[in-house]
Amino acid sequence: MGKPLTEVYVLTGFLGSGKSTLLTHLIEYEKKRGRRIGVLMNELGKVSIDSFFVPENTPLQELLNGCICCTIQGELTYKLHQMVEEYHLDCIYIEATGAAHPIEVLDACTHPSLVGKVKVKPLITVVDVKQWQERQTMKASVKKLLEEQVKYADVLILNKMDTLVTTDYDSLCESIRTFNTTVLKLPTINADIDPSILFSTVHQEIGQHQQLESHVHHHLHLRTFTEVLEEPLDRIAFQEWLKSLPGRIYRGKGFVHLTESSGIFLFQYAYGEPMFIRYRIDRPYQPVLVFIGEDLDHERMKRELRDLQNAPSIHRYKY
Repeated sequence: MGKPLTEVYVLTGFLGSGKSTLLTHLIEYEKKRGRRIGVLMNELGKVSIDSFFVPENTPLQELLNGCICCTIQGELTYKLHQMVEEYHLDCIYIEATGAAHPIEVLDACTHPSLVGKVKVKPLITVVDVKQWQERQTMKASVKKLLEEQVKYADVLILNKMDTLVTTDYDSLCESIRTFNTTVLKLPTINADIDPSILFSTVHQEIGQHQQLESHVHHHLHLRTFTEVLEEPLDRIAFQEWLKSLPGRIYRGKGFVHLTESSGIFLFQYAYGEPMFIRYRIDRPYQPVLVFIGEDLDHERMKRELRDLQNAPSIHRYKY
């Protein structure tokens, strides 16, 4: 058997929502379970403020003076790869800065070089419920980010519930359903949840409001698809296939051989536009494709990619 994959949990949420407090609870829980845990923390400033939450004996990497979604996405991928290689970890928690967009964080965690090393788990977003209710008074860009963080979450920690009156809870849930109908909602004060809920497969009572299925794997909103390639792809046929895919593809990436040329190419796909960049490397890479999107039909994609690899091509380079 190969080395077990390291689980990666991403914590997002706007500034001051309670991510660091939640991370503290999760670290304590993982330590009690006897699991080996690492932490990656991203902060916009030049000095780390929240890292004092992390116990001294916990492997820690910090990404300072930048946001994952802007300037240090590549650095996150590098540090994640470094932690996986250097430590024998069961899981890594990434606390993203409050300005980070969930898709950009997930994009950094699914680099082709990490295939076969990590398994990205459900995305957890912490929401300050009062902040959420007052979002209409915020700048348009901030309001949009808050809503995007809710839209792409698999689990929502509805934090600071003590700032709401009881009658506000139903309207809170209704407003969230406008953006995300499948998310698992956990009402909390001080981000104090029973962490076992995140890893359980049974039904439990969440707060006093509703009965929810707590197996979060059934609530995945953003999905990733990974496929190792055995044969070169015809570039034109592959591009036509990309246009035919159902669902919505936000990001695509990978290493591919093309039938028309020797060598390996770095494949990038964003906003509907594919790019193939000849990749000069000092070590071999396994050809592989990774996609991030919604409503991805994994079985269809696997089947059609096999067909593409087996299809005859006018231009087929002999490897």
